[in-house]
Amino acid sequence: MKQIALIEDDLRLSKRMAFFLNKQDDLECVVSAGSLGEFFESLDEKLKLDLLLLDIELSESINTIGHIRKIKSLLPQIKVLVITGHNHPDYLLQALQEGADSFYLKGSGLPKLLEAIEATHAGGTYLDPEAAVHIIPYLRKKKQLPDTGIPASDKFETALSDEGLQPDLQLTQREKQVAQGLIAGQSYKEIAQHINLSVNTVRHYVKVLYKKFEVANKIQLSNKLKPYM
Repeated sequence: MKQIALIEDDLRLSKRMAFFLNKQDDLECVVSAGSLGEFFESLDEKLKLDLLLLDIELSESINTIGHIRKIKSLLPQIKVLVITGHNHPDYLLQALQEGADSFYLKGSGLPKLLEAIEATHAGGTYLDPEAAVHIIPYLRKKKQLPDTGIPASDKFETALSDEGLQPDLQLTQREKQVAQGLIAGQSYKEIAQHINLSVNTVRHYVKVLYKKFEVANKIQLSNKLKPYM
């Protein structure tokens, strides 16, 4: 039985994930924390954690990524699977450098989460395909890596490339859904209900969109996105 810890501050998502994990024959979510502090307080000598699912976009002011190394030093046997809605290469590379083992993008579906858990527990590295679409071009640019022939994402690919935008401005499916809702004038609650997410998760995606397109409000974001929707 693989013992799993979960750090996720979206209560609705946390409960859903923990319930799903506990339904699996070989998985048990023994710790479900809403913050790093709560996680550290829950550590017990009796716990033999195999895997930590760590959200790196917690509402805390501290740098979550910067605590991966501390977690690994306290629990040398543990594997860290980052769960995030943010696919910017800088975040992924920083987390790798701090000791993260794998990456799962929120919204990819719970079956994909099982794939990530199995691969990570077996000693491999799982990189969500949507994250790979962004990080491979980034690494190629930084390190002059050869073309690997990895197919490009179809999400905004044509429109963005026509405008000469950088690969890290391409949107995931969830980001696109949230953007469409914003442009249509929907509230966060309406968007959440339409695509079956919590309001807090929708807020997270909106923050990601603001950062990607360097805007400060919904009107500015809508103006930037309308040509591509």
